[in-house]
Amino acid sequence: MRATSSPATRLLFHALTTLHGNCARYCRGVFYAAGITVLLSVTTGCEQKASESDGKTVVAEPSRLIPKPCWFDTERDWPTTQCYMMEVPENHQKPAGRRIQFPVVRFFANITDPDKEPLLHLGAGGPGASMGLEAENVSDWLWANYADMSVDDGRDLIVIDPRGTGMATPKLSCTEFIEDANLAFTRNLSTDEESRVFTYSMERCYSRLSKTADLAHYNSSAIAADIEALRRAIGVPKLNLYGVSYASRYALTVARDFPDTVRAMVLNSAVFPEIIYTQQLPQDVIAAYQRGLDYCSKDKTCAKEYPDLKQRLEALVQILDEEPLTVETSNIQPDGPYPFVLTGQRLLRVLFQALYNESFYRQLPAIIQELESGQATLLKSSIASFMGLVLDPNFGDAAGISHFCYEEAPFVDFDQARSTAANSGILGGSVRSDIDLMQVQCRIWAIPSASMRESQPITTPVPTLIMHGGLDPVLSARDAEKSGRKLPHHQWLLFPELAHDVISASDCAEKAAAQFLDDPQQAVVDDAITCRNEELARQKELKQKLAEMRKQADQALPVEEETVPPQSDQSPAAARKPTPAQPQGGAVPPRQQESL
Repeated sequence: MRATSSPATRLLFHALTTLHGNCARYCRGVFYAAGITVLLSVTTGCEQKASESDGKTVVAEPSRLIPKPCWFDTERDWPTTQCYMMEVPENHQKPAGRRIQFPVVRFFANITDPDKEPLLHLGAGGPGASMGLEAENVSDWLWANYADMSVDDGRDLIVIDPRGTGMATPKLSCTEFIEDANLAFTRNLSTDEESRVFTYSMERCYSRLSKTADLAHYNSSAIAADIEALRRAIGVPKLNLYGVSYASRYALTVARDFPDTVRAMVLNSAVFPEIIYTQQLPQDVIAAYQRGLDYCSKDKTCAKEYPDLKQRLEALVQILDEEPLTVETSNIQPDGPYPFVLTGQRLLRVLFQALYNESFYRQLPAIIQELESGQATLLKSSIASFMGLVLDPNFGDAAGISHFCYEEAPFVDFDQARSTAANSGILGGSVRSDIDLMQVQCRIWAIPSASMRESQPITTPVPTLIMHGGLDPVLSARDAEKSGRKLPHHQWLLFPELAHDVISASDCAEKAAAQFLDDPQQAVVDDAITCRNEELARQKELKQKLAEMRKQADQALPVEEETVPPQSDQSPAAARKPTPAQPQGGAVPPRQQESL
């Protein structure tokens, strides 16, 4: 899933005893016999129950998997589906303390192979992004995107929202930020004014949430302990782990902390703990914009039609900061168009989020040209996507801040990062304020720092497939490949023309993952490259056919209709599989940071 400036937040910013009962499935509130075993009552250890006569108190187990009627509708062609809430201690060091829950949905294989361990999808990344398990958001993409490597291949698929996000309870979402941002983005605010608004949002959010949650316990190591509790509750010796974007860090942490419980890992658009993303944020953001501009400049036809794109974009940022453009945008508010005030810095944030999808790279030159004429029609869909993330009520941005302040901020030299950002030019403008606000967030949260262990490479021997896009705006392919080499049993698969979340963009990526999971010792890279070349050839052929059909249609028009201005040639992108709304973008409070 695609996960909007630190990798920790929303804008820049998945049993020792198992009790088996009769087969069942709960969906649409109806009980279905399904010919499978279901967990009627599951805990991570034997319940310490004493008879009434011995006078001892019944001691509840710290973790348990609770079957629930599925809260969403399924279709007849769906795999058999079972829903749960997993209850765990908020602080695993204090198992008798406060309990929290996170949702678990298990899709059973069409024909189960008992020798194939389940595939656990560790969530949508972010950190803080919702997997889309809410009743209003669920669709068949939840399992269909991963069917080749799970339910269609004899392997159950298990999907979760990690603690603090989506349908987890508590859901650590800053409604204060949503309210303030909804108004702020309709106003012409300076960068300093915007930062003060969002600082106040975070202060109120922390004051409210800290009364009912210990925000120090929402981080990767706590989620790894949750996963281990879930594995024991399910009653399997090992799991296969799938991590996309920031959720790949969860997979790595599970493999580090519980090395004997992981059979294999698929890391899609991965992040690595030894890369301090905030430290190199100015360079990475500038590099992402440059990749977007180079996409055109390296094509002779595009470069001729749209010359000097970098200078033109820099000029636009300065012009819009002086004279913002109000863009009436649909699909943001249900009661009509949303008057988004487009400043130069907001343009940079919208563009950064849009660069998570490779199809946007083709559109960027025409967007820049249109903006030069004072119009923003082509940008409206990207603005709507940006604001969809900003206003997403299911995004656990407070959990994202906790991640950042625990496992990244302690290892950032903020003075050095500020110094680098100060020299990052016009396109680095949004990063400068972001770095300050990141540090302010952690002062508000005031949680303990992680040990040095959380900033060191993970060198687990677990077989690992690392897939990355050459256009990924979050982490360059060079840096990802360098970190991947520290995993002794890994395979590296690069998709040069894709951006973030390659499995959602290419069937070949999912096929490679399925092949790898069937036999993690088998080399899959050559087959995947062959598959991808054939896929690109088919896309090129389709593009040519569409161009011919368009030309024939134009020739068939009556002469008087030929005066209609031709539409810009926006070649269709390779169809992406649907995914949950993912954090992407570039401002600072959680929903505004370039997330993973």
